[in-house]
Amino acid sequence: MAKVSRLLVIDASVLRGAGEKAGHSAHCTQVLSTILEICHRAVFCSEFQTEWNKHQSRMAVKWRAAMNARKKLIRIDIQTHTKRIAAQVDDLLEATAAQKAALEKDVHLLAAAAHSENVIVTGDDALRELCDLHLDEGIEWLLVLPEEAVLVRQITIDRLFELSNTRAGSR
Repeated sequence: MAKVSRLLVIDASVLRGAGEKAGHSAHCTQVLSTILEICHRAVFCSEFQTEWNKHQSRMAVKWRAAMNARKKLIRIDIQTHTKRIAAQVDDLLEATAAQKAALEKDVHLLAAAAHSENVIVTGDDALRELCDLHLDEGIEWLLVLPEEAVLVRQITIDRLFELSNTRAGSR
């Protein structure tokens, strides 16, 4: 079976965490390298450019350059989805003001996921919990968390390989 290049949303938390140190830094680096190696693609929009430029590590700059050279950074316009999801967040009755603010801060990630294949690679488990609790966006979360054990970290890497063997929409 031919490998399938999936369109992923990469959170700035992963780009910020990537580096040469052991532990979480090495895991973020491994995830980005795996995305590049498998030839998955990453969505890119103006909202990401600002955030990525502000938070990326030196390793992430190299990763972006390699992804760009291989034409694996896919420019998208998320305005339509941003408005829809922002309205959903605004209409949440059961969410606290702090929860709404946290969701509003990352509406661009959710909008990019809605515009692509609904897969977000992130180090923000709190965002995942809020979305799972308050929104029904059908997002698959590939978590890159500092406290993960080595075995649990491998799950994210394994899932990236699995995604390359499945068509979008099949899980």
